[in-house]
Formats: sequence, structure tokens, C-alpha cells
Amino acid sequence: MPDETDISKQLVLLMMQHQRQIFSFIYALVPDRNDAEDLLQETSLVICEKFAEFKPGTNFVAWACQIAMWRVRAARLRFARSKILFNDEVLDRVAVTSVAMKDELNHRHVALESCLRKLPPRDLEFVMARYQSGGTVEQAAKKSGRSQEAAYKALGRIRKLLLDCVHRQLAEGAAS
Repeated sequence: MPDETDISKQLVLLMMQHQRQIFSFIYALVPDRNDAEDLLQETSLVICEKFAEFKPGTNFVAWACQIAMWRVRAARLRFARSKILFNDEVLDRVAVTSVAMKDELNHRHVALESCLRKLPPRDLEFVMARYQSGGTVEQAAKKSGRSQEAAYKALGRIRKLLLDCVHRQLAEGAAS
């Protein structure tokens, strides 16, 4: 029987390995990134508390996403002020679709990370400034020394480059 240290190591390894997938699942169900990050924290705490109930050899991501789904449903009261509030049937359908697409989304994420590494440093810094939590085009423009108009044009160009790069990488992966 594994000791507590081995169980803790297993939990940490599984969480590190699958946290991005769990977050993607939550973010597909919650329209605000900050709310999704908060729910990931809550979900992670519940996963830690209930990890003894997880059966090794079964699908950890599916188990964790079920916990996340419970957290999302519990948080719906907090989101009642939001203009967009989906009923449970819509949430269930989005959850099922998210699970079905997890492999494709993971491939896209890996391709995007690779494409981001290929950007010139100035463009990468600009994109990171724009898409950091709470970042705006205006803030990224100021930080990069661009006018707002130039920033919007640069962002459009960089997005197109990244999209083309991701599509190319996915096509190459499908061909091999």
C-alpha cells in the first residue's frame, strides 16, 4: 500500500501534467478568465481533499473535470449578475464537447506555444503584454512604443502569422 508521501507525489504529478486541460475545460464553461482561474483554484483544493477517492489507472482528467463541473455549477449563483447565464443543459453540452475536443485543443495549444517561440522578441513581448491577465491593446502599445493604430495593425499581422503557423504545424502533424 502506498504511503502518504507517494500519494502526494502522485497527486502533484497528475495536477502538473493535467492542470492546463482542467483549466481549458473550466474556461469553456465560464466566460471570464479570472472567474475560470478562481474556479481552477477551488477545483484544485477539492481534488486534493478527495484524491483518496481517485482510483489509480482510471482517467484522472475526466475525474478532475467532473469535480470542476460541480464547482462551476456551485459558482453559478456568483455569476447570476452576468448578462450571459447558461442553463444546466447548455453547460452539460459544452462540457461534453470540451472533453471530446481535449486532444485537438491540446495539439493546438502545443502548436501555438511552438509558434510563439518563433516570433521575434519584440512581437512576442507585445503579444504577451496584450494577452497577460487584464492586458489591453492600449497598454501593450504604450509598452512597445507603438501608436494605438500601429498596435492594432501589428496585432492583426501577428495573429495572422500565428494562425498560419498553427495550421501549418497541425497539418504537418496530421501528415506524419
